[in-house]
Amino acid sequence: MKWVISAPFWVLIACEQPEEEITEPLPTAFERDLAPKLIECTGCHHDGDEPSGALNLNDFWVLDEVESSQMKMPLITPGNHLESYLWHKVAGTHSIAGGLGQRMPLNVQWSQEDVDLLAQWIDLGLPE
Repeated sequence: MKWVISAPFWVLIACEQPEEEITEPLPTAFERDLAPKLIECTGCHHDGDEPSGALNLNDFWVLDEVESSQMKMPLITPGNHLESYLWHKVAGTHSIAGGLGQRMPLNVQWSQEDVDLLAQWIDLGLPE
């Protein structure tokens, strides 16, 4: 016995398929988890006449091109958080790394989870 399916059957099936919902893409881990923490720092480290420490954190994507003003360590070394002065400042290990000043951000201590997230982001090469 042969099965014959007519064209109207296929049209009917095609018409019954639910439409796909158009959804916004999920934010990346950086946008969702890390950017809000770093934005806290832009109150002092921002575009303007005199950002604190001559550090502008408004553009996170150029941080790997910036050298720390306190020592000869890059602010961020993609792939290596231990060679990233920003991580040391947030983790509170900046004096061990040879840096100066206070732990950042001032008057707020990041949770260990947030410090680890920054380390992971750096170690992964600053993914978007």
